[in-house]
Amino acid sequence: YDHLGKRDTVIYYGADDDGSGTVSVIEMAQAFAKAKAEGKGPRRTMVFMTVSGEEKGLWGSDYYTNHPVFPLDQTTVDLNIDMIGRVGFDYIGKADSGNYVYTIGSAMLSKELHQINEDANNKYVHIEQDYKYDDLNDPNRFYYRSDHYNFAKHGVPIIFYFNGVQADYHQVSDEVSKINFPLLAKRAQLVFY
Repeated sequence: YDHLGKRDTVIYYGADDDGSGTVSVIEMAQAFAKAKAEGKGPRRTMVFMTVSGEEKGLWGSDYYTNHPVFPLDQTTVDLNIDMIGRVGFDYIGKADSGNYVYTIGSAMLSKELHQINEDANNKYVHIEQDYKYDDLNDPNRFYYRSDHYNFAKHGVPIIFYFNGVQADYHQVSDEVSKINFPLLAKRAQLVFY
């Protein structure tokens, strides 16, 4: 979903980028719907959104932030998961390769959001949150390259969860067989909490 699509006769499946995020959004929406049905739903309205056009220029999130269903000044946070199903280059071969996520932007617009994220992780998930790319001047410009950015530029606090670039990034070979499902689930659990 929301990858490069088909070029000539070749299909770019995008299992990690961003099938991994898309299925995680669906799973979280189902979990929150079940909780609500059992009388344990969230106190706030939650919107579970998968947008398209990210690879073309953040088109879907740009459209939404310019035509929001709920006013952006009443939007508390945007949690973005784009590529959470693999181990990125920096962690290949490391002992903790199955227990990390890059966390970007959590304190840029809200110190409280950063602390909420840290507290949820410390209480429930215990995943290493790597802040290597959490920098507006990062030469990779990851802060600017995914859908959370359109919310951030409108002042909505954001967190971008990301596994880092891997060998099949933007390649035909980004297939489901290469997804690390236990790691994907752990990262999605952090976002859920």
